[in-house]
Amino acid sequence: MKPSASRKPAWMLRFAIADLRSRISALRVFLACLILGVTLVAATASLYRVIEQSLLADTRALLGGDVELEASEALPPEVRDWIEATGRLSLVREFDTIVSGSDGEGFFRAEILVPDDAYPLYGELELSPNQSRQQLTAKNNGQWGALIDPLLAERLGQGVGDDIQIGAAIFRITGLIQAQPDRSLNANWRGLPVIIASEAVDATGLIRPGSRVDYEYRIQTNRNLEDWLQAFEQAFPDARWEITTFAERSERISERLDQIATALILIAFTTLFIGGLGVANSIHAYLDEKLGTIATLQTLGLRRKPLVCIYLLQIGILGTLAGLIGGGIGLGLSSVALHVAGDAFTAGGSAGAANVLSLWVIPLLLSWVFAVLTAYVFALPALARALAAPPAGLFRGQVEAAPNEPRSWRRASYGLLAFYITATLLWLPSPHLGFLFLLAVMVLWALLEGLIKGLRKGAKALETAGFADGKFTRRLALANLHRPDSPLRATLLSLGTALTLVVACTLMVTTLLRALETTIPEQAPALILYEVFPDQRQPLRTGLAQLDSTSQTELLPLVRSRLSTINQQPIARVLADDADARREAMGDEYKLSYLSGNPEGLELVEGNWWTEPAPRGQPAFMAMEDREAYQLGLGIGDQVTFTAQDKTITAEIRAIYRQKGLQTRFWFEGILQDGALDGLISLNVGAVYQSDEAAKQSQRWLAQNLPNVITLRTADWLATAGNLLNKAAAGLAAVASVSLLASLLVLSSVVSVSRRRQLYEANLLHCLGARHETIRTSLLLETCLLTLLATVFATGLGALIALPLADQVLKLPAADLWWLGMLVAGTVSALALLGGLLPTLKAMRLNPAVLLREG
Repeated sequence: MKPSASRKPAWMLRFAIADLRSRISALRVFLACLILGVTLVAATASLYRVIEQSLLADTRALLGGDVELEASEALPPEVRDWIEATGRLSLVREFDTIVSGSDGEGFFRAEILVPDDAYPLYGELELSPNQSRQQLTAKNNGQWGALIDPLLAERLGQGVGDDIQIGAAIFRITGLIQAQPDRSLNANWRGLPVIIASEAVDATGLIRPGSRVDYEYRIQTNRNLEDWLQAFEQAFPDARWEITTFAERSERISERLDQIATALILIAFTTLFIGGLGVANSIHAYLDEKLGTIATLQTLGLRRKPLVCIYLLQIGILGTLAGLIGGGIGLGLSSVALHVAGDAFTAGGSAGAANVLSLWVIPLLLSWVFAVLTAYVFALPALARALAAPPAGLFRGQVEAAPNEPRSWRRASYGLLAFYITATLLWLPSPHLGFLFLLAVMVLWALLEGLIKGLRKGAKALETAGFADGKFTRRLALANLHRPDSPLRATLLSLGTALTLVVACTLMVTTLLRALETTIPEQAPALILYEVFPDQRQPLRTGLAQLDSTSQTELLPLVRSRLSTINQQPIARVLADDADARREAMGDEYKLSYLSGNPEGLELVEGNWWTEPAPRGQPAFMAMEDREAYQLGLGIGDQVTFTAQDKTITAEIRAIYRQKGLQTRFWFEGILQDGALDGLISLNVGAVYQSDEAAKQSQRWLAQNLPNVITLRTADWLATAGNLLNKAAAGLAAVASVSLLASLLVLSSVVSVSRRRQLYEANLLHCLGARHETIRTSLLLETCLLTLLATVFATGLGALIALPLADQVLKLPAADLWWLGMLVAGTVSALALLGGLLPTLKAMRLNPAVLLREG
């Protein structure tokens, strides 16, 4: 071999490819592990970029203006004049109601929109047929027109030209809303939009004194928003409206989107990390077979530098191949998901070269980069030990890898790992969450390393303490756990990490399903009622009792108010140093009610409930929701004042409670002593306990006799929630399955690395007199111990992740489901480990002499 030829890059590349082709089958696990991880990374990254661009491409259109003022009543003339002097103004009135088809069947909650002529300030309202909104909503042949959402039309079974009942009036469906620039992101959940003319509102009979109507004023201005807000607050220092700028809305959406995307991408990187373990094991097995080739090449005169370049090229080629394949699959899955979502998310202007580059090419390139980095990070230690093998082993009949990699290689590995971590954190949408995740992983690794060392010491102590005396099977199983090349560490890292994700997903999804299928149906009423006026309380009770004598109706007062003072200090002064918090607190609406037997089952966090009514001339006792109280820094003993209908309500906080998550029906921010709200109650909310069949009749009766009352049938809500939950569960199951598949591939690589050693040792022991049955029993015992350890580890950590989330976020109990997580972890780990052991047990049936010669 000429030294000059061996230094040429083209020669090294040809040699690397030829050498790979000779044993590419040995690296299938290498490729599969990387492809799975990269697929998830590319899919989540691409989806994030598309959704981010779709939502944030023009946040002004999403908000409807540069600034939005939301109020429960019309703005005073002087405020309107001031706003119109600084920009354009548009008003959209909104209120909720129940709509039904012309046949009187199918009642669905809808959001009635009454826009003015200036609407929309940004974006376009796309209608079908393509006519002006004023034409389609005008009165024609004595009947007003209505524009409805296509999904609502589908639910009602109605189309253009059919009739729809809104309150006391029958409207003709004259068009469908194909695209609405300021459509609420949760419209599918809360209520689909229906647009009617301003003059048609009176015909519905839905608006009367005390009715809840939202006045949403959108403002378009050329002035700097901070300057505009500052000038507005100076002109109207006591403004009690909720003020939002498009920049704030964009920041909130972006922050939430970044958090969700970071969580998903971190799961993807966790899978890629698990796959990296498979890369390490696979390359170790591959290089073990190549030790003779490496030593022979060195003996024939190939210098160390080109030899290192050849095998580095091989790893780069494999990483590139896996990155491009996995990236392509991930982008394909992302495209399929976007196609299934339909028009929910569209990459606006995606035909442009810049958008194609941003949404598809860059994620593919980044997937390739991380695939190559992962390959090098996990392959370098094994490659260093293989290349450090002394060629003199050829003359002894066996070449063995060096026990440790050289110091220069170790420094290079650590440097590459630091670069890999830094690149990951910089790429994540939320580096802060990524850093916390990294800390959690470091703590997990420290605990895991401690556990592994403890187990090895424990196994060795048991062996020396006499536990295995006279029991060859036990001694062999314990020795297999504490010997230096034990698969304990790789097994716990790979299978334990994947099982942890599976257990956490299982507990979360099961908790939600149980809440929907058991807990909620047992405790929930058949109907939820909103917007019940005081003079309608008795007719409502009487009418529902006549329909179903066994029904029970429960009504609670509802007073909407705004916070004005905290401990006798105006809220504007208390929050003077935080403009955003001040605007939010002054614009927030607080729903107040009475305890009345605590039908919501509110759970106290601090303080105690009371039994006596509110005293006259003194502050009433109040319980405040924990989220609101803690945001304002309030606690037991603090005094607050609310304003409702130009009257003040002074209360002393005696308790702090938490909502019950999915089981909360009305979501009150404050509960006061009975009597404290008398004289201010203009609306009631309630619940009707009866059969679902009776609920359908009650809903129909209320629509005909009390059309302003908004009803929500629990069965419909459960169906919607169940549908969304099933989709979320399917997504979580898919992610967990990919992670588990990567883990199983890693296990197969662990088994492939240890199988030759197991077969050689087993047959050597057999030749020395040990029976195959004894050896099989020891291997099964070792597998059972590893299964137990992986199960306990995954169950504990998975529960540690899922249970606090279920308790704090969902407000649902899940601690009693730990056994399900253990069952899933035990079953999966047993199947995985036994599946890897079976080929070894099968191979032991062969002739020992043949295996020893091959070994």
